Amino acid sequence: MSDRLQELLRQKALLDEHAAWLEREIAAERTRSGGAPVAASPAAAATPVAPAGAAPTLGPAESEADALLDQYRENPQSIHQAVKRGCLLYFFAALVVVGLGVIVIYLVYRAK
Repeated sequence: MSDRLQELLRQKALLDEHAAWLEREIAAERTRSGGAPVAASPAAAATPVAPAGAAPTLGPAESEADALLDQYRENPQSIHQAVKRGCLLYFFAALVVVGLGVIVIYLVYRAK
């Protein structure tokens, strides 16, 4: 199976899952507001429904993704410090280059 076909099938499965979730949320909101529950679509019927008010459970892929994100997540304060340090480093490097340029120009024109 080609990579493009696999990606398209994955995207379709994600859309089906999202549509089923929307169906469940609409039905839950209607029952909370006192309206008659609406029959779910066939796609939503195949997906298990969580009780209203229950915390969403993460599947293995989502919890792996969260663990990976947590592993590489950095503190915004440390990022701010690193950027500040980098800017100062570039400033002083540029200052040294300009100073060396002035010294070279002085020595070249002084010798004449």
